[in-house]
Amino acid sequence: MKKEREKRAEINRKAQVTLFIILAIAIVAVLLIIFYPRIKTIFVPSVPQQYVASCVESAANEVIEKIASQGGTLEPENYILYQGNKIEYACYTNKYLKKCVMQKPFLKQDIESEIEAYVEPRARTCVQTLKQNLEKGGSTVSVGNINTEVSIIPGAIQINVNADMKVTKESTSSYKTFKGSIKSNLYNLLMISSSIANWEARYGEAESLSYMLYYPNIKVEKKIQGEGSTIYILTDRVLGDKFQFASRSLVFPEGYA
Repeated sequence: MKKEREKRAEINRKAQVTLFIILAIAIVAVLLIIFYPRIKTIFVPSVPQQYVASCVESAANEVIEKIASQGGTLEPENYILYQGNKIEYACYTNKYLKKCVMQKPFLKQDIESEIEAYVEPRARTCVQTLKQNLEKGGSTVSVGNINTEVSIIPGAIQINVNADMKVTKESTSSYKTFKGSIKSNLYNLLMISSSIANWEARYGEAESLSYMLYYPNIKVEKKIQGEGSTIYILTDRVLGDKFQFASRSLVFPEGYA
């Protein structure tokens, strides 16, 4: 008799557990039916954003190191050869006993423009490829004018792709701007480089040690060249970012005492 009661109790417990599971599944199903459109609206937009951001970040990474190793330009014109690299002059004079003249008074802005010019065609391809992939998945996609903005800021290089994209399937999602970001301390290197070049333009020569004392995370190397030019190599000790440029200022003629 006792065993019979225990058996019935066990059957009742199992029946209750089964009932609770069925109720839980039913509740989840109802919630999905009610909130699925909202959930889709929240999470689906992140996929295009991630795709374009990754695409333009990859394009920017291709060119940033080269620009930084050549004095801030992809196509140096007024340059000196150093270890096989063409390094643009940030400050220059071709005369003896004269202080140099600033060649790149807006160094950061010039480099931003160089990166933009390189990345923008790739950004257009990124957006068009995304559009094609979304349309293959059954979406209707419209894209406005595409342009790229690059900003070098403390700690990062930001890449904004303005595209004004609208994606419609069961609902409509809008994307005004796709935002990419690359971790970088290039901003600090450029500010110090501009300061060094400006110092040479004013006084004829800059002292690298004073910059390292003031900015302990920045290594400043000064390489004197035979024809009177100087190569400055700045390296961020934390991230390893590097920027180098050339200067020719207050050069003494051979044999001058």
